[in-house]
Amino acid sequence: MAIISSYPVLTPQLGDKVLGSNTVDSTGQPVEGNPTVQYTLNDIKLLVDQQYVQQLSAFNPNNTFNPGYNNTGSIITFGAAQGTGTSAVMLGADGRITFNLKGAYSIQQIYYGQGAINNNVILNFKMVDSNGTQVGPTSTTRFLSNNTLERHRIEINSYIQIPSTAYYYLWLQNPTSGAAGQLANQVTDAAWGTDVPPAQLIITKLQ
Repeated sequence: MAIISSYPVLTPQLGDKVLGSNTVDSTGQPVEGNPTVQYTLNDIKLLVDQQYVQQLSAFNPNNTFNPGYNNTGSIITFGAAQGTGTSAVMLGADGRITFNLKGAYSIQQIYYGQGAINNNVILNFKMVDSNGTQVGPTSTTRFLSNNTLERHRIEINSYIQIPSTAYYYLWLQNPTSGAAGQLANQVTDAAWGTDVPPAQLIITKLQ
C-alpha cells in the first residue's frame, strides 16, 4: 500500500465512499466478524443529521392519580387515546403504549408526587412489555412531605430500540413499606396558566 500522503487531495462528494467496519445491523444487533464494508458520505451525513422528533405528548387530565396503597401497583394512564395504526406511536386510554414503527425512541415521563404532612412516601416506577416482563430498571423516589400542597417532581428518561411492532405499559407502585402517597396536579395561582398535570408522557423517535 502506498503512503497515504502520496494520494491526491480532493474535495469530497456525497457519492464518494469510505471503508468501515460493520459492527451492528439496522436493528442494533451485533454483526459477527465485523466485516469491512463501504459507506457513502451521503449515508454518513444522513446518520449524523438524525435527531429525535416528537411523536406523542399526553398527560393525565385528572387532579390525582392514585395507584393504591399496596404492593401491587397499577398501570399509569395519560388521558384519551391518541394515534392510529399508521402512527409511529399510539396511546390507549388504558395506558397501553404501542410502537408501530421500528427504530430508536426516547421516553420521557414526568410526575408530581404528593403525600400527607410528615409522611415518608415511596413511589416505584417500571415499564412492562406485552408478555408482562419488566423492561429496564425500576425507578424509585422517596420523599418526606412537609405540606399537602407540596409536590415532588419525578422525571424518568429512557431509550428503547424497537425492532418490530410492540406495546408496553408504565406501572406505578406505592408500597406499604412507606406512607400512602399519590400523583397530584399543581394548580397555578389566579389561573395564571394551565394546571400542571400529575402525569405527563413525551415520546420522540430518532429520524
